[in-house]
Amino acid sequence: MKKSLLLLSFVFSVLGLNAQSLAVHEMDTVLEVNSMAMADYGFSIDIKNTSATDADVYVRRAYHEMDCAFDSGYFCWDYCYGSDIDSSIGYINIQPGVVKGDFSGHVYSPTTGNSCLDSTRYVFFNGNDNSDSLSVWVIISAGPTVGTIELSVTEDKVYPNPVVNVLHIETQKSGAFRLFNILGEEVKRTHFVPGHNSVSVADLSNGIYLYSIDGSTLKRVVINH
Repeated sequence: MKKSLLLLSFVFSVLGLNAQSLAVHEMDTVLEVNSMAMADYGFSIDIKNTSATDADVYVRRAYHEMDCAFDSGYFCWDYCYGSDIDSSIGYINIQPGVVKGDFSGHVYSPTTGNSCLDSTRYVFFNGNDNSDSLSVWVIISAGPTVGTIELSVTEDKVYPNPVVNVLHIETQKSGAFRLFNILGEEVKRTHFVPGHNSVSVADLSNGIYLYSIDGSTLKRVVINH
């Protein structure tokens, strides 16, 4: 099934005058989204350590302009950070020559129907030398007419992410929603009906959880009260 369209153009720049040890190994260049359908859209950036020594790599969101293509966003590195946090608290250790795919960036597309561009920038930097950094621009292009009607009416949608107290599920079929903690223990199970459903997570602790819909592939959601 073809997805709707969200173009992510990446432009790289090296910050600082010292030798750079970080490089982008692989990334998503095209992610499809439709500005008529509210959903969480993600992209990945794989980082490689090109130096001969270990690097403790942090990431921060250095620019986050949200005029129309998306209305909020979050990122995951050592942990998932909500839209109000721009810098990772922890780091990912990358050994010489090793590629890490721990990063994922996420944006929410509002149902505005707009055709427009927004942008955001992430900076990966070596905790042992802050001048050793890599800056990655992400240009986000959204439109209301791309994609297929079939996707808009059949794709299951679970939002928001991160979630505070109530998780919303939009689906065209009946089924079961299961939520697991990071230990793989089922912490919540509910049955849903076609249309809009709500699941309270107010009784659960903050953290990273995994969910599945009718036994589908596990996906990550962050609870942040």
